[in-house]
Amino acid sequence: AILRALNAAEDLIDSYQGWAVDDLAELWKTFQETRTASGNPRQILKMFEIAHGIRGEGGSFGFQLISTIGDSLCKFLEGRKKLSAAESEVVKVHILAMRAVFRQELKGPQPAMERDLRQLLALLRERMG
Repeated sequence: AILRALNAAEDLIDSYQGWAVDDLAELWKTFQETRTASGNPRQILKMFEIAHGIRGEGGSFGFQLISTIGDSLCKFLEGRKKLSAAESEVVKVHILAMRAVFRQELKGPQPAMERDLRQLLALLRERMG
């Protein structure tokens, strides 16, 4: 039973890798569409929903930094109906950071990096108001 559980957990982790790639690709695609659609509120909501999913899944599968970035992006997008050019760049920074964490496989606790990342992203969000 323990071996079956371990194998199932390993299969889930492998599946997450695929989900994460798909989610990040969908987030990037939606971001690109939002930029060309002058900040369509439905697209912004879709980005929020994708980021929200990534935030939850990341931590569950050992990618705490992705969860941290996803949380910051959710906070930034929440309630927004449109994005200025500068605000779009903030979204872009978040997405690129998530992609970098995933590609570099920065799993597990990274307390110093997470602290710095939280501060940096909070400052970025505050500057955009």
